[in-house]
Amino acid sequence: MELKQLTTFLAVARRLSFTQAAQELGYVQSAVTAQIKSLETDLGVPLFERLGRRIALTDAGTELRRHAQFLVGYAEEVRQAVHEANGDPRRYRGTLRIAAPESLCAHHLPAVLRALQDRFPLLRVVFGPAGRTALLNALDEGTLDAGFLLEESVHHPMALAERMAEETLVLVSHPGHRLAEREQVPTAELAGETLLLIERGCAQRDVTERELRRAGIHPLRMEFVSVEALKRCAAGGLGLAVLPASAVADEVERGEVAVLPWTCEPALGVYLVRHKDRRTTAVLDELTALTRAHWT
Repeated sequence: MELKQLTTFLAVARRLSFTQAAQELGYVQSAVTAQIKSLETDLGVPLFERLGRRIALTDAGTELRRHAQFLVGYAEEVRQAVHEANGDPRRYRGTLRIAAPESLCAHHLPAVLRALQDRFPLLRVVFGPAGRTALLNALDEGTLDAGFLLEESVHHPMALAERMAEETLVLVSHPGHRLAEREQVPTAELAGETLLLIERGCAQRDVTERELRRAGIHPLRMEFVSVEALKRCAAGGLGLAVLPASAVADEVERGEVAVLPWTCEPALGVYLVRHKDRRTTAVLDELTALTRAHWT
């Protein structure tokens, strides 16, 4: 049983797909299949079972996942500790696994990650979009080192959360919308409009729904899973959208959408979250410091 096999096993267990696990790891699918078969032979039990066109963990696979997360996580900590003992960040080799919601990925994080790469040029960063539930679950399972969330507050028994910045939510429309000329737009005025909303489970959706209930209105809703699609549809005149100000700043500057003078003016916090029991590292400390420097 090798660490490489366990890492591959965890990727398949996370994705429940040999194809997606191969893409994540940068392997051909046959290599992933071979490693899983070798691991099953070594352990003498099947780890996955096929359910039609899907796969699922067996009971043995579920038990192995718990131990594999610990072993792979501990091996990474050992690797980081050895490199940190070397004392030269420019020679540090390791992996940092982070995630954030889509709205933060494109507009807040590039500058921070670029500065981190300048400090640790040999660092491998594995980064991808993830919503609140997926991010906190990955943090709890040890498959993520740190994450960023856009929330009113963060409460999770295994997470340490530090509020790094404020993010205003704005109500946007096509520039020619009838409300764009108003001096003020109370929430009650949205009763006859179509609201373009992000999927449930996002803080901006929670804030919007709460404000609609407070105003006692029930406008027509359309739901999207992508911030980019939300912006495009608002710019196309399909409806009004509530979005983080930074996520729509470029479109506002180009005149593609207008920010309406909404009287609600909600705001969320940008949080850096880490596992409370995870040993701090030079990379995580630098990530925290750079985030503070760029966002506060």
